[in-house]
Amino acid sequence: MSKPKRKPLGELLYEELSRDIIHGRIAVGANLPPERRLAEVRGLNRGAVREAMKRLAQMRLIQTVHGGGNRVEPWQQVAGLELLPDLLVNESGLPNFAMLRSLLEMRASLGVDAARLAAQRATIEQVAGLQEIVDQMRKRPNDAEHQQIEVQAFWSALVRAADNQVYVMAFNSLDHCWQRYGAHLRHLLSDELRALNQYQAIVDACRRHDAELVVKHAAQLVRMASTQIEKAAAGYQQRQSINNGDLFAL
Repeated sequence: MSKPKRKPLGELLYEELSRDIIHGRIAVGANLPPERRLAEVRGLNRGAVREAMKRLAQMRLIQTVHGGGNRVEPWQQVAGLELLPDLLVNESGLPNFAMLRSLLEMRASLGVDAARLAAQRATIEQVAGLQEIVDQMRKRPNDAEHQQIEVQAFWSALVRAADNQVYVMAFNSLDHCWQRYGAHLRHLLSDELRALNQYQAIVDACRRHDAELVVKHAAQLVRMASTQIEKAAAGYQQRQSINNGDLFAL
């Protein structure tokens, strides 16, 4: 068996500093130690430190100030969706329900409007592609992992059929979260994963270019996940514990 690939030192430093910034151990407006000092204290080469600083700047966690070093940004006001996967769990490793709820609300808004546009703009080939995905769902309706993969493929195809590049880019950021936490979130999406008739109704409405009907079914579909996350959050607040050691099993 091959050994797990070790992360580059610059990436490890980025992960440590980003956690410190996100969880408030390094305050907004503070200056990070000079790169030379960081390299000396941590036994790293300057290249690894520069790579970490570059990544922090790309994520808008810091800003490099000419002559003033690297200053921590008010990231909650300026960061983009690329930071979202790092915010879905809190410092203790427990699910961040407020962020999960926000993610699902954005997904709902994006998904419903993308469905509306898809009903107006989808080509015959794109509708056929959506139908193929639903047909795949019907083959293994009780396989939650399979259904989750197909559901994500369905939304991906639907968003692309909307012919809105910004929607596609936003969806890609959300998809990165599903890729990272999909197995943990599966039980929070169980109602949505089983709603085969809703997916079929969306395809049928797209085929008829009925935007109003598509919006109705898409809204019903995405509301399922939001309802489940609200129930899970309420249950967690009552118990204040996690079952079976699974960070997302509530």
